[in-house]
Amino acid sequence: MIDFRYHIVSLISVFLALAVGIVLGAGPLRDSIADELTGQVDQLRAEKEDLRAELDAAQISAQDRSTFITETAPRLLAGTLTDRSVAIVELPGADEDVTEAIAARLDQADATVVGTITLSDSWVDTGQASFRSGIAQNLVPSMNPAPAADAPSDLILAQALGQALTLRNPDQTDTSSAEATQMLELLRTSELITEDSRIEGPAYSTVILGPPSPEEPPTEQETAQLDELNAAFATVATGMSSTGEASVLVGSDDGPGSLLTAVRADEDIAEGLTTVDGVGTITGQVTVPLALAAAVAGAGGHFGVAEDVDAVLPAEEELSAPDPQQFALGPIEEQG
Repeated sequence: MIDFRYHIVSLISVFLALAVGIVLGAGPLRDSIADELTGQVDQLRAEKEDLRAELDAAQISAQDRSTFITETAPRLLAGTLTDRSVAIVELPGADEDVTEAIAARLDQADATVVGTITLSDSWVDTGQASFRSGIAQNLVPSMNPAPAADAPSDLILAQALGQALTLRNPDQTDTSSAEATQMLELLRTSELITEDSRIEGPAYSTVILGPPSPEEPPTEQETAQLDELNAAFATVATGMSSTGEASVLVGSDDGPGSLLTAVRADEDIAEGLTTVDGVGTITGQVTVPLALAAAVAGAGGHFGVAEDVDAVLPAEEELSAPDPQQFALGPIEEQG
């Protein structure tokens, strides 16, 4: 059994150790400990200053590059899309500021932006599938070419939207066909789309802007939801790519859960699309008109700064004047 004397000895040992520590800290070891701590503090302060200097230099360098691209963009883009009209389609969640920036670059490329269409959440809401199916069937009689007999409703909707934006009046090719106007009106009144401004005439091509990728890596549950959403968005891009001269799918990022990552990872989908990542930056925004020109020329691909892209920038393309009669199509039954 541990007796009272044992406790006394233990307490004396503890107090003795504390006393020795105090004496050493206040005496022989005080200066060396203080010097060591001072040295560590000075080293940390120096490292902090070095990191701050590196960050400042990186920010200045990035700003210089951004300024350079901004100032050279008009010369780089001039004439890229002369005589071509373009419609912008925003997927749910797309950044309006990015839309405006892309529109400005298209203008520098001498394209005419005829307007911006925004898809509503109803376009991708699984609970609205039956409603969309009914709308799709109502659109089919106005479509030319007609969709495949076994085409799913969401693909029909995407093709119809593309045709609504690009089909021209055979008798007055600078205006939309009656069928195109009817399809656009049906999509609008069904609240599947909204217009930021009225569409001013038919487009030759379309730019489809996706939402930014998640700021944080998605959880398993979020990943499943994003996969479903991205599949719906990919259907929009696939359907619209079959209309007009060309269509380009663009996004702010290319990371886990992003639309571009999903599209580029699927070889069957990726093969038929042209994409641009990084459109939240000036570099990506300048790339969009160049990628659209490449797609029109049949040299589309995947461009940007993400992994596994075909190139940062597409090769320069010199396009011939567009042929408006190519998209001046009336109803199929009238042509038969």
